[in-house]
Amino acid sequence: MKSGYIEKYQLLSEFKTVKEFNEHIWRFLDDHRTAFSKSELIAFHQLTKYSVKVIGVCNAKIGTLVSASHKEKGGISRSTFERMLRKAKKLGILSVHHALRQKGGYAHNVFVFHRYDAPLEENMKDRPTPEIPCPISKTEAKSEPETTSFLETNPIKTIKNEYIRKEKAPSLTELDETYLPDYIPEAFVNCVKPFFPEAVNIYTFWKKARLAYHQFEFNSPLELMVATVIKAFKTTVWQYKRKKIKTTFVQYFYGTLYGLFRVERRRERRRELSSLWPFNYNWLEAEG
Repeated sequence: MKSGYIEKYQLLSEFKTVKEFNEHIWRFLDDHRTAFSKSELIAFHQLTKYSVKVIGVCNAKIGTLVSASHKEKGGISRSTFERMLRKAKKLGILSVHHALRQKGGYAHNVFVFHRYDAPLEENMKDRPTPEIPCPISKTEAKSEPETTSFLETNPIKTIKNEYIRKEKAPSLTELDETYLPDYIPEAFVNCVKPFFPEAVNIYTFWKKARLAYHQFEFNSPLELMVATVIKAFKTTVWQYKRKKIKTTFVQYFYGTLYGLFRVERRRERRRELSSLWPFNYNWLEAEG
């Protein structure tokens, strides 16, 4: 990721409004406030205050954030701020990306807050036909992270309400994979639906894949990297079955895919460099 002005990182934002951002932060703190010390909470709140211009994203230097806390909150140390970052990353609410200078080397960090929703793994279906399925509660349905954006692109929204009978029309969480947009690859849908048959959940995973893809300057389109996305999902399922996931299923999937994409980008870059070499020359044979 290259360094630049904060507006450059608009694609990293997962929130539409500051109000929505604050609601996810409050929800996260309701569950995990006790994981942070008083000083770490000051650091956390300071970071959220600097994550408004591009909602949920901050590229301020740690030194700047620490200095700002001295003016308003009595002050914290840099070590306290870094300790807060480690905890927030472990709990899945935050990612830290290292920006690169154009001439090489690391520049500032880019802090990206993630949405905090009810864990999707609670709705996960096992491949062997389960005897007791886990129904989705109304509260979980309301907290689906992509509900708003999904409805905005759903053509059924343009139909007058009088033609949609509530007793006949299924809710958003009841729609199956046949309602998904055509741009979501069929291979990915077929991989996810045995575990998450609802369209809104499959859509959520694909949106996370697109978000991870945009962190890198790939020359290849995402549609040609579906195998990598599927690999990340299967790895997440495997780790979930082994009870190794400490965050949410979605957050673990995103982190796994981010790591795989980073490796793929390195491979792509090596291929680019090799293609620029005008000819293949065996220096060892030439010297012999």
